[in-house]
This record gives sequence, structure tokens and C-alpha cells, in this order.
Amino acid sequence: MKKFILREAKSVLFWSLISCTLRLCLSLLEELSSLQSSTASTSSIEHSDDHRQQNFCASPSPQGKCWKSVTIIRAFLTLLSILAGWALRFLPSIQSSVGFSFASTWILFPIRDQFGSIPNLPCRICETVMGRISVRQLAMIFPIHFLVPTLGAYSFKILLPQALAGYAINPISYSEKNRWIEDFLREIFVNTLFVVSLLVIPALLQINGIKRRGVALLALYPLYSFSVDANSNSSVFSPNMLYALCYVNKHEDIPLAQWSHVLGPMIGGLFAGRIMLKAFPDEKQL
Repeated sequence: MKKFILREAKSVLFWSLISCTLRLCLSLLEELSSLQSSTASTSSIEHSDDHRQQNFCASPSPQGKCWKSVTIIRAFLTLLSILAGWALRFLPSIQSSVGFSFASTWILFPIRDQFGSIPNLPCRICETVMGRISVRQLAMIFPIHFLVPTLGAYSFKILLPQALAGYAINPISYSEKNRWIEDFLREIFVNTLFVVSLLVIPALLQINGIKRRGVALLALYPLYSFSVDANSNSSVFSPNMLYALCYVNKHEDIPLAQWSHVLGPMIGGLFAGRIMLKAFPDEKQL
């Protein structure tokens, strides 16, 4: 049991750190892509004063050399912003599709290969229903899935400058305009599909001899953009991370009106377990 708990804690810790790092990188990409519009807005000012700038750059003074350096840096940033904007075309929006950062197959599958389990709470609930782990084991790892991400978020808050840490661990909030039950049912639906897909798609790819995991990401891609509130925000697919980010930043629990986004994914894991038992049982249960 000790080895099981330690292995679970390690997998959840790696998942939380890598997920926050991915969220930080995607946020910085969005900031870089926004530089392109700001550069374009200043281009008219540059053209209107073009003659003076040419004389300034042509002068042998240190100021002229400084201006050339600024021009090179600006061109480099513009190139970076274009590349960042191009890259973001193939990824979901980091603002509305937070689940891509915390439940991407780029993260979950390699961690499963290393530690033997997927560090996703709804998925572990599903595996409990399937009989892969016992209820006692789930009760032991349940607090780990909430405590370890909180410690991981705290490490980002302590080690990184405040400006950078905010990109990684800003709290995730959902709109409260819809009825509570509507958001709750949406969370159940999308998390049920997500967990079943997460467990079934790798097996189907293996049966067909497909080793590229990018195919699994493409299959799950629409779920990362499925709206679960009035502002078209998607599910985080990890209610424990939703709780951790709120606690680290605000030092308080999630508001009662938003608990549909905590309970919904876990109920979705229960439904996914029932579906897996009926449609995709393990070999020993056949």
C-alpha cells in the first residue's frame, strides 16, 4: 500500500508541475502573438516620421546605433509574434479551453507509462468502478489528488516572479449565469466522454498498430472546447486542480455556485466506469 500511495503521489506531482508549466508556456505564446497587433498599430507613426528616422539611423552617433539595435529587436519580436500566432492556430484557446493544459494526452500518457496510472481523478474513480483499484485504495489516494496539486501550485507561487507565476496558477472561474443543474449536467456529460475516450482510444490504436499518440489527442480535441458555462469555458477535467488554484490564490474554498464544476467531473467518472463495465470490460471480467 505504501508503494501504491507513493507512486500515486509522484505521478500527481509530476502532472501538476508539467500542467502548470504548459499553461505558462501557452499563456506566454498568447502574449507574444498579441505583440503583432501592437507592432502594427505603431507602424503608421513610424511611416509618418520616416524621414527623420532615416537621418537618425544614418548618423554615426551612438544614438543612431542604438536606434538600429531597437529596430533589430523589434523585428525579432515581430517574427516571434508571427510564429506564436501561427502555433496557436493549432491549439485551443488557453483562456476558454483550460482542460487542454491539465488533461492533455501529451502529459497523461507519458506519466502513465512511467508510473503505471493516469493522474486524473475522474479516471481513477472510473477505474474503481471497474474494479482495477479498490474503494479503500481510492479513499487513500483521494486526499493526495487535492493536496499534491496545491503544493505544486504553491511552488510556482514561491519560486517564480509574480508576473510569471500568475500565468501558471491564476484561479479558474466559471460564469454563474446558467442554472447550477445545467452546468452540472454538462460537466457530467463531457467528463464521461473524456474518461471513456481516455481509456478506450489507446487500446483501439494498439489493436490497429498505430503508435502515434497524436491521433488520441485529435480524437479528444473537440472535448477540450466543449462549453460548460455561459461564457463558453470548457471543463478543466481535473476538479482537484480547480480547487488547488482557487485555494492558493484566494486562500478560500470554491464558491458554492461553482461546485458543479467540482462534483460534475467526479460523477462523470462514475458514469464512465459503468459504461466501461458494460461496453469495454477487462479481460478477466469477460
